[in-house]
Amino acid sequence: MKEKDILRLKALYEKLQNYMDHPWMLKHRPFHVVGDVYFVGNNYVSSFLIDGGKDGLLLIDCAFQETAYLLFDSIRALGFDPANIRRLFLSHGHVDHCGAARLVQEYSGCEVFLGERDHFFFTERPDLILFEKHVPRFRIHHFYEYDRPVVWGSTSVTPVLTPGHTPGTTSFLIHTPYRGDSVTCAMHGGIGINGLSREELTENRLPLSLQQEFLNSLERMKKEKVEVILASHAHQYNMLERAAEDDGTGAAFLDDGTGWSGMMEKHIALVKELMGE
Repeated sequence: MKEKDILRLKALYEKLQNYMDHPWMLKHRPFHVVGDVYFVGNNYVSSFLIDGGKDGLLLIDCAFQETAYLLFDSIRALGFDPANIRRLFLSHGHVDHCGAARLVQEYSGCEVFLGERDHFFFTERPDLILFEKHVPRFRIHHFYEYDRPVVWGSTSVTPVLTPGHTPGTTSFLIHTPYRGDSVTCAMHGGIGINGLSREELTENRLPLSLQQEFLNSLERMKKEKVEVILASHAHQYNMLERAAEDDGTGAAFLDDGTGWSGMMEKHIALVKELMGE
């Protein structure tokens, strides 16, 4: 690998290790976003809760095993019971997104969903999880049926295959009630380009075609009209800053669509640059 890739990977590993060693550093207050959607993540990686009423709770990503207590505290602080989580949707198979899956599963008895193309992380290639010893084995009940809406109470969640960051990275389009109508929220399941250089893909024994697949999926997602961006990681968008300004109506999270398309365009340029190296 190139020296810059080695240094970037080293910095990532050190950061993740530091977060797992000091999980209290990641505490962030939970908040209502819009409609039935709530933020229950931390200040590094997001988790989103969807209140389905009698259907129970649907959780998107669960962060680290070490931050599970923060996740549960956040859910309770919003007036919900983590024991009522019925489904856990995982965006991909990295430690910071699925680390707490076993704890959530044991506590709530929820069913876990994953993109099928990431399944081999948990059967053949646990090294790709990153810090796999921090991810207790959990049961994967279902693979996503892509582009097919899942109705959850008054909200619908549509999983979309967006390979690149991992082969099975899954993004979510969420339609939820808002002021007598509905709004479209979206979370890209893995927009980072780490691991996607030619050298890193070769080192990890992953196909170079992931670069083109990522580019194609970004082009597709760019076409979606998204009014509320749900950032998978806090540094990817100013969601936490918007939360500080929100008056409780969710208006601070609304965007005219250029925020989403701009985010996609930025990463399209990054991937094209990567492919040209």
